[in-house]
Amino acid sequence: MFKGEDYAHFWIEEGILNFIYKPNIILDLNEAKAVVKARLRLQQGETYPILCDIRQLKFSSKAAREYMAVTGCLKALAIAFVMEEAYSGTMVAAFMKISKPTVPTRAFTTTAEALSFLKRFK
Repeated sequence: MFKGEDYAHFWIEEGILNFIYKPNIILDLNEAKAVVKARLRLQQGETYPILCDIRQLKFSSKAAREYMAVTGCLKALAIAFVMEEAYSGTMVAAFMKISKPTVPTRAFTTTAEALSFLKRFK
């Protein structure tokens, strides 16, 4: 197990890299770096659309969001966040407006919608 796997589960399915944050994770810069390192190791140099389920993520610091917007987009074709409806407009909106990810990024409240978006980038 790699340190990033302490914070999230990762797998590749049907050409899409999936990762789900474990419950109650507080993502600061060090944790964000560990997550990206583990994801890139799994990808083995390949580029994928990424489904990122943040429904159980407790908090993400500004430094972590900024890191994810640049380095976290390496080897990503597009990113779809899956989040709780009540959460929309907060953390992900801040990530997209302030940190400005370097790949197409959208937020959804269902996995099915997120996968539909990502399939365009396979």
